[in-house]
Amino acid sequence: AVIWARDADKAAEAARDCADALGISVEPAEDRESAVASADVIVTTTPATEPILMAGWLRPGQHVTAMGSDQPGKSELDPDCLSRADLYVADRLSQTREMGELRAAIDAGTVPRDFGGEELGEVLIGTIPGRTDPGQITIADLTGTGVQDTAIATHAIAAFNSERRAT
Repeated sequence: AVIWARDADKAAEAARDCADALGISVEPAEDRESAVASADVIVTTTPATEPILMAGWLRPGQHVTAMGSDQPGKSELDPDCLSRADLYVADRLSQTREMGELRAAIDAGTVPRDFGGEELGEVLIGTIPGRTDPGQITIADLTGTGVQDTAIATHAIAAFNSERRAT
């Protein structure tokens, strides 16, 4: 695993903390692009108001979870990321139309105002399929519904721990 941060010292500290907590190798990345290039799963959780992840860096099979754009004016992804995605999932579509990566992409004109997408709850309960092909680029735009965020984190930790026990 890799971690990138604007402050290299904070990235190194976070990498050590994660490695200790998870018992896996975690290294600080030299730069954003190399962090994205080496990852299958990318999670952004910054207060960015300008994109930190560029669409041209994405490759087939990657998943992006953008969590930092939880207020109007915040955005972490290049608006073209959404037009590159094979699957876009929002914690709440009506909310992401007001703030978040979808709002930024609509404002930039890279996706239409009526851009579709799925809601996370529907994917989680199986009403709507998630990724259907391992080569798909998928994006989850989480603008902040506290209950869902907690449930997702709990599920992710349980799945990770289950996978670690299986290997």
